[in-house]
Amino acid sequence: MQTEFIKLNTGKCTACWKCIEACAKNVIGRINLPWHKHAKLINSGNCTGCQKCLKICEFGAYELIQKPN
Repeated sequence: MQTEFIKLNTGKCTACWKCIEACAKNVIGRINLPWHKHAKLINSGNCTGCQKCLKICEFGAYELIQKPN
């Protein structure tokens, strides 16, 4: 899953939901089933690249996309 600015590795997500709280643009949602929980990108087009999700995630689930020069 990715936006223009960030990638989300759902395998590293622990479902703490801190990234959802940090995102003011409603880019991140959740899958919250008893057997399957992780963040997901629901409004990728709203992402402005502020990197709040990347900075708050303690588990490295988010990665900055490096654009070629």
